[in-house]
Amino acid sequence: MTSIRMLWQFVTEDDLGRWLAIVSALVAWFALTWLSLGATIVLAGLVGAIALRRRAWLAAGPPDDDLDDLF
Repeated sequence: MTSIRMLWQFVTEDDLGRWLAIVSALVAWFALTWLSLGATIVLAGLVGAIALRRRAWLAAGPPDDDLDDLF
């Protein structure tokens, strides 16, 4: 889980990471659009669902810290 968190931090906070993510997404998008229209629709739906889920997660605020329960 920490490697995913580090990768996400790299993509969100570093300019190079952001550009690499954008370029990778564009390459994947064009590869799927040439593959089939159905795959393009599925990919667009998946990206939309993830964006809505992320927006709802950010609106909810940070999760409560449960470290006090450990002591």
